[in-house]
Amino acid sequence: MQPNNLTALDFDDIKASIKAYLRTRTEFTDYDFDGSTLSYLIDMLSFNTYYTAFNANMALNEVFLNSSTVRDNVVAIAKLLNYTPTSIATSQACVKLEVQTNQVNGAYPSTLTLQKGSVATGGNYIWNVLNNVTTTVDNVTGIATFDKMIIREGNIINYSYVVNTFANQNYIIPAQNVDTSTLTVRVRANESSTASDLYNKVDNITALDATTRVYFLFETEDMRYQLRFGDGVVGRSLNDGEVIDLEYMVTNGPAANEIKNFSFIGKVTDNNGNSYAPAVVKISVLENSQQGQAAESIESVKYSAPRFFASQNRAVTAQDYAILTKKLYSNASSVVAYGGDSLNPPVYGKVYVAIKTKTGTNLNVATKREVSSLLRKYAMASIDPIVVDPDDMYIYNKIFAQYDTGCGSNSSSIKTDIATAVGEWASQTQINNFNSTFRSNSLQKAIGLANKCISDVSLQTTLLKYIEPQSNQTNTYCVSIGSGLYNSSPSSDGDGSGDGDDDGSGGNDTTKCYKEPVILSGKFRTYDRPGVDQQFEDDGYGLLRMFYNTGNKKVYTNNAAGTVNYETGQVCFGPVNLIGTGTNIPPNSNLVITDSITGIGTIIDETPGGGLPTDLLLPINFIPSNNATIPATTPGTIINIVTPDITVAPIGTTPPPTIPLNSLTPEEFDQPPATVEITPIDNSGSLTNSCF
Repeated sequence: MQPNNLTALDFDDIKASIKAYLRTRTEFTDYDFDGSTLSYLIDMLSFNTYYTAFNANMALNEVFLNSSTVRDNVVAIAKLLNYTPTSIATSQACVKLEVQTNQVNGAYPSTLTLQKGSVATGGNYIWNVLNNVTTTVDNVTGIATFDKMIIREGNIINYSYVVNTFANQNYIIPAQNVDTSTLTVRVRANESSTASDLYNKVDNITALDATTRVYFLFETEDMRYQLRFGDGVVGRSLNDGEVIDLEYMVTNGPAANEIKNFSFIGKVTDNNGNSYAPAVVKISVLENSQQGQAAESIESVKYSAPRFFASQNRAVTAQDYAILTKKLYSNASSVVAYGGDSLNPPVYGKVYVAIKTKTGTNLNVATKREVSSLLRKYAMASIDPIVVDPDDMYIYNKIFAQYDTGCGSNSSSIKTDIATAVGEWASQTQINNFNSTFRSNSLQKAIGLANKCISDVSLQTTLLKYIEPQSNQTNTYCVSIGSGLYNSSPSSDGDGSGDGDDDGSGGNDTTKCYKEPVILSGKFRTYDRPGVDQQFEDDGYGLLRMFYNTGNKKVYTNNAAGTVNYETGQVCFGPVNLIGTGTNIPPNSNLVITDSITGIGTIIDETPGGGLPTDLLLPINFIPSNNATIPATTPGTIINIVTPDITVAPIGTTPPPTIPLNSLTPEEFDQPPATVEITPIDNSGSLTNSCF
């Protein structure tokens, strides 16, 4: 009889299989295997078989990307897909340096130069600039200012190889924790030469010839990186005796993030050759250190490598654009790309790329153009890639929780537990990302589990979006929540029996019944009424109407100020000429008001940025038809959870209505609100410019 259990991998199963086989032999028919010396031999055979099977299984698993667990093996497979894992990234801070220069022969120097290398200490780390930086000196004050200086944590290392074409040389960077984005490669003719050629990193060979000065970079063993140069056909080959000079930074990565105090240790010299002591240099922190990150994880490599390979260094599908953008723009935390044909109305021939940055700030115009230009190299001829800001939608919840007073917790501790639970729920669901969906039952469940004394939870949910109007321009502005709006009085639709006059106070209008508004804007000022704060709301029948308050009465100034689509949640406000929003309004000195009640008047200086304010933001509150499930408006929408308003009351307290009619408060959100902190990145949707 031959052994028939060939699939056993467990030690005990293998041992049992060997015993079963031996019992089939006449020599061991009545043999006591467990009480004999032969049992030791069976154990040895079982151990040997077990380890052999284990090693064979693991070795086979390491051949495939999905099952591989050892980083070196994962990286080796990814290399076959032309994918190089991203290295550790140095932390960066934004600072301003001010230096008081000295006069020579009664005149201040014209320029001041900050020398390359170490410039500051902070948080027990060294911070550097990678190149000399020169700035002009104010000829009146003698102060030289280095504004928005990016300093990087780490140590600048230099290492050289002498090329030996008769040996099989491997040009490996001899250090771990190297930020490859800081790597500079130069080649000299020989060791005595001072002139050098700069070599550039590439991963695409299609545009290379025999003289192109390039190198290829890939990760090798122990998370070190190796360089490979051309072969004389694809890229220039190196000659015997040439010297390769490497310069790079070794960094501590994310450990150096959030440093906010720095001391200057650098060297500054003026055009006269005079040096200045660190004591005369004033350093101010514009933005704390950030963007330090660990090397790409094994899980990330296994996810990204096949997708990068699928793109084949060209952009055809929307996913191709997303993958390439993350490779081309290192500050991208998350990217989504979608065709213009998916929009309503459709825009053909364009691909929109929305980028969520690691810093949480929006890209400036110059950076958007740069990324679009880089993507255009990979795009098909007829497709135009457009980089856009994420479409921020804010969800504002008012939480009402009832608790058992005899349970042992007080309202204050329960409130704290609820706030903590909301933050943990937001982090676990990563709600503030592309393609996310808000589900109230998931949030309510998390709140209910926050404290054992909570007996019931109810939510009031409203949505918040922003219009960014252009000062002193007549435009129509459209925003959408991507889902339906609440109908405040469905029984009044088209019955023609109500008293729905425009001021909502009753009357003789027999065509419409009055409905409570489900849309309310923040305050704004218009060109024709610069002296009064107005708002707009919906009439329940598809129109927007503008009004201002005088005492307890609404005075409507325009009953057709825009349109509402209650099925899609789209609001179009205008045409209208806005000159101010919220507290960002023209100063009284720039206005001539002819009627102090209605706000009618004129503007003296109509120049935006001169007499009129810029950077206008107009908040709009919406009541959704279904607050149980709220999807993203577009593929480029990010759902932000506003820090909730939490009320804790004993059992028996009457909860507020779940639909907050007559309680919309958009004026609270003249600026983007504080959002629930979500690790590792807090993205509050800030509209301010960043050094990064």
